[in-house]
Amino acid sequence: MLIEDTFLKKNARETAVGLLLCLAGSAFAAPAILGVSGSLNHKATVTITGTGFGNKSQAAPVVWDDASTGTLPTDNRKWDGYYPIYPVDSTTYHLHYTTPIRGIGLPHTHITRYLAGAHGEIGAAGWDVMFWKNRTMGTYPQYTYISWYQRADDKWVFGGDNNYKMYDFSTGGQPYNATNWYTAYEVPFMDSPAATAKWVLNDDAQNTPALRHSYFWNYGSNPFAGTWSKIEMEIKWTNQSNGYIKQWDNGNLVVDYSGATDNYGGTARSEAVGGYARMYGQPNNWRYWADVYLDYSPARIVLANNAVLSAATIREVQIPTSWSAGSIGVSVNLGKFSAGQPAFLFVVDPTGVPNTAGFPVIAGNSSGSQLPAPPNLRVQ
Repeated sequence: MLIEDTFLKKNARETAVGLLLCLAGSAFAAPAILGVSGSLNHKATVTITGTGFGNKSQAAPVVWDDASTGTLPTDNRKWDGYYPIYPVDSTTYHLHYTTPIRGIGLPHTHITRYLAGAHGEIGAAGWDVMFWKNRTMGTYPQYTYISWYQRADDKWVFGGDNNYKMYDFSTGGQPYNATNWYTAYEVPFMDSPAATAKWVLNDDAQNTPALRHSYFWNYGSNPFAGTWSKIEMEIKWTNQSNGYIKQWDNGNLVVDYSGATDNYGGTARSEAVGGYARMYGQPNNWRYWADVYLDYSPARIVLANNAVLSAATIREVQIPTSWSAGSIGVSVNLGKFSAGQPAFLFVVDPTGVPNTAGFPVIAGNSSGSQLPAPPNLRVQ
């Protein structure tokens, strides 16, 4: 009996150690949120505690632009450039911050302004409506996470082939250099608010051959359909085959590319939101953006409307103010969430891995929730 009892206890200890190692391994593999303190009101400060958050050298994003303050470009230094330029290209259609115009409402009630500009001028001054940030790409890998709300004007005039571009990565200090790639919509291009919208990657110069006309991605939201859509991109920059481009449209994965993402020479790069449209010289062809978030790390905090991040159709990125492996300070961005609405928090670590299940919270409420303590694994 003594031998049997010793044997059983030995097995129990080994089982307990195995479970502890398994739990430790799981915590290492993915973040785990243990609690949230503070009130989840818009722009309030909360603290998220847990494990496995990783380290982020600069907590704040490179750019967070909710259009709340400043003008383009005189007293705003968030972006390095924009088209159309005031007053060089246009005094009427230049990109600018504005309260709602032309009957186009806001994407949600937590902001009062958005970015707007139009393809209203004839010729080069009307080709591009976009804004960008410059960066140096001296070593690999590097990363981008970028997200924004977007839509086009309800009175958009269609014509030609309706080419319409949405994001550009280019060499040099401005978009559409000879060496660049971009996301757009696949032909046949949208010719009405009811047309299907299928995403495409393209590298016109074929410097990254795998990106050249990389068709057959998924269908997304038509920007002419009269509603705002939320676009997110996560990119691993490298000239090797282990790079990737992931793009979501209202939470749906519409691009999932693997391969080289930057085969270009030199080190100067620009990343732009918006782009070219075939139908320029049209006073009704306005574009609109809101809540633009740009960072050079996949690490981020997301407030979602589903406990499974990949199934969420509302995904609001939060604004980190501090970041350590066990604690993150956040300025709350409710976005489309309203007070009293159930939601789930996710921490995506610097490798792009989120917590497996969202941490439940109530928007606009004081939290302080704690997950149950792990089971007692002591052997008696």
